[in-house]
Amino acid sequence: MSSKIDTKKFVPVDRSSFGATAAVLVAGGVLALLSTTVVGVAVPQMAGEFGSDVASAQWVTTAYLLAAGISIPLSGWATLRFGVRRTWLMAISIFAVGSLLAVFAADFGTLSVARVVQGFGGGALEPVMLTALARLAGPARIGRVMGSTAAVMSVGPLAGPALGGLVVDTLGWRWTFVFTGIAAIVILIGSVLVLRAGSLERARLDVRGLVLLALATAFGLFGLSRAATADGFDAVTIGVLAAGVAALVGFVVSARRRGRAAIVDLGTFGHRGFGPAVWIMALMGAGIYPLFFGLPLYYVGVAGLDATTAGLLMIPYGVGTLVAMPIAGRLSDRVDGRVLVWTGVALGLAGFLGIMTTDGSSSIWTFAGIALLIGLGLGSIGSPTVSTLYRVLPATMVPSGSTILFIGNQLGGALGVSILVILIGHSEWDAGVGAAPFWLPVAVMVGIGVLATRLAGRPAVDDLTAA
Repeated sequence: MSSKIDTKKFVPVDRSSFGATAAVLVAGGVLALLSTTVVGVAVPQMAGEFGSDVASAQWVTTAYLLAAGISIPLSGWATLRFGVRRTWLMAISIFAVGSLLAVFAADFGTLSVARVVQGFGGGALEPVMLTALARLAGPARIGRVMGSTAAVMSVGPLAGPALGGLVVDTLGWRWTFVFTGIAAIVILIGSVLVLRAGSLERARLDVRGLVLLALATAFGLFGLSRAATADGFDAVTIGVLAAGVAALVGFVVSARRRGRAAIVDLGTFGHRGFGPAVWIMALMGAGIYPLFFGLPLYYVGVAGLDATTAGLLMIPYGVGTLVAMPIAGRLSDRVDGRVLVWTGVALGLAGFLGIMTTDGSSSIWTFAGIALLIGLGLGSIGSPTVSTLYRVLPATMVPSGSTILFIGNQLGGALGVSILVILIGHSEWDAGVGAAPFWLPVAVMVGIGVLATRLAGRPAVDDLTAA
């Protein structure tokens, strides 16, 4: 069945500077991703300098996540009220200030405050980027734009730990913030030069909805992250997660009453294909995020490979996603996105079932081929799904759609990591555990395949002129 595109859903834009605009937006999005991964390897050195334990030092990461939990929903409202340009410039400016404050932090208290500032700015960058790119691309080429964007963004989680380790070992942990601060300033200057003001709306801030949604996101991320530590699902974790669920229920009740005036318009779920696309991306988070640290653990603990080889085997996975995302995105502009998603599911299932047959006797090339297959599969799912999501939304709902998409993906990732940690028993991933934890991504792939049946069908863009 064809899904007819209403061209009025997209705000007309001047695409004469499309390349430069997309470049600064994607650069900011990658920087936000790097800031969440590059700091992780610096925590032990921070703890040593400030005379604290690593568990306490993890608050540096948690502070960022909690601040982002507030700015993510706020960014959707701000985009409507102040426009993409003003919201983006404010977010990247706040991020830069937070980075530079962290450079001069004298103790964990001031460092945590700096990370709160940085997280408040960084949390808004990716949702605003997605909103701006969806509007800028237009229906005829949203697939290729989102595909290329996703490919570039996938570099962040893979490169972050390696870059962070190199900087920490050679220059010290403060330099991680020096470089992110400088990068933010460069992106800010570029943004001032290329971003143009857009249309504004009289959008009154839904304070109650903002507070409830921010609490739901922050409690959810913190609770699921805590569950992935040695504390597991103890009374504190369960209490935090229960508070998050209560806040989410409260938000839904409030948002349904306020309608379009809510901080996030739940009317987005009334558009065919939006809900399934959000759930698919949430499951993608649950299936992808655990791989970043799970696969190397499996290679070392079960397959018996050394740490260097385990790290290098992430390259084929990265190559697979980098190849598949732009191709699948471009194809989704012309063919039924469901077919592309199902193809990705088939490739992903083949890869995950394949790795479950490996052991210490398997060759390096076997592991490399399987990692490539998994990358190709997962890369073929994300781009078509996000493209169909934005095609079904009117322009005024795109900011709300971006907020919901981003929160769902983040919570899915946190849940996936927690489940994986529980499956390996909060200890080393060894031969005793074996390949059993890979049933998690297998189940995720099956779930995505089922949800894909509810996505919007083939885009009707024959009457549009693709740029």
